[in-house]
Amino acid sequence: MVKINFVNARHKRRKKVLKLAKGYFGSKSTLYKTANEQVMRSLQYAYRDRRQKKRNFRKLWITRINAGCVNNNISYSRFIHGLLLAQVEVNRKILADMAYQEPDMFASYVELAKEHLSKKELILAQQKAELTKQKEQEEKAQLEKTNKLKQVKKAEAELAQQKEQEEKDQLELNQNQTVESTVELTEEAPEEIKVVQEEIKVKTNEEIDLNKMLVADLKKLAKKYNIENFSKMKKADLIESLEKFINKN
Repeated sequence: MVKINFVNARHKRRKKVLKLAKGYFGSKSTLYKTANEQVMRSLQYAYRDRRQKKRNFRKLWITRINAGCVNNNISYSRFIHGLLLAQVEVNRKILADMAYQEPDMFASYVELAKEHLSKKELILAQQKAELTKQKEQEEKAQLEKTNKLKQVKKAEAELAQQKEQEEKDQLELNQNQTVESTVELTEEAPEEIKVVQEEIKVKTNEEIDLNKMLVADLKKLAKKYNIENFSKMKKADLIESLEKFINKN
């Protein structure tokens, strides 16, 4: 069978496009191919220009509202903000017509916006004052806290200094007492006691110096004290025997 390309749906589609292309110049309105191209472009232009027209009208409305606001001593942004605070749901198109055709009604809307703006400013001023007051109180409390800490640290430092001075005085007092007692003993003691004290001092010096002495010196000392077999002893044995001898005597 022969294939039929020009079916009913295709015929309707072409007819619709040619209907949209009516009035176009030349083949753009008669031939489907060129007409379809032009219709697609025209639809794109229409889509773009509808949005541009909205922008232009919005610009016109804002210009008219701004002119009405200038006559009533208020800026456009403050007027719109005041209407938002008053919860007035009137769009810019109606406000522009009102400013252009009914200035008295527009002035009443301006007064309403000003009233709500003044209320908002008063609330903001109160909040700001409360915040500053709270901040000042916090700063004052912080300052008092730091002052208290400084006073506590100062008191602790003074107490530690006083304690240190007392310990120092007590130490000096003890030293003075020991010096006085030794002076009294040396003045009052007989010559025999002084000799014994000197011997004790010598012994203590020997005890202290034994570890520092050489082996030859230790042997000489052992010979002096008549220690047996000192020549065969090592240093540790010499020191031990000398210490025993000193402790006995």
